[in-house]
Amino acid sequence: MKLNIITILLLLILTSSCTTEPNLSKEGPFKVTNVIDGDTLDALIDGETERIRLSGINTPEKGDCYYIEAKDELSKLVLNKYIYLEKDRTDKGKYGRLLRYIYFENKMINEDLVEEGYAKVFDKYKDDTKHYLRLKAKEDIAKRSSLGVWAC
Repeated sequence: MKLNIITILLLLILTSSCTTEPNLSKEGPFKVTNVIDGDTLDALIDGETERIRLSGINTPEKGDCYYIEAKDELSKLVLNKYIYLEKDRTDKGKYGRLLRYIYFENKMINEDLVEEGYAKVFDKYKDDTKHYLRLKAKEDIAKRSSLGVWAC
């Protein structure tokens, strides 16, 4: 019970800091041209196609439970739409992809995917994920409700 109250308070603090005003730390808008899987997409940035890895989260790999659903959800949310990007602590991952938080209509897509059970928080990189606690709070909601990947 005490943990649930702490989680709720954390969520209230985090969501109260969200505004509809543009965030100066975001770059864009950039058009999403392709969705690779549930946590990777291509966007047109300054005339070049860049591969972007949604930072702080991990979705199922091809052939795993909930892979198709996660990819379809990301496609529904951002394909052929204009997004804004926020850099994480590290600019690029080990495969050369940009590590970013994706925003569409002032909503963090990384966070939405976790909260709805399409993704898990990538705990391996928690020290390099600036929104780690925010994402973990949303993951707790999905886990307790056995949503998506938590029902596999």
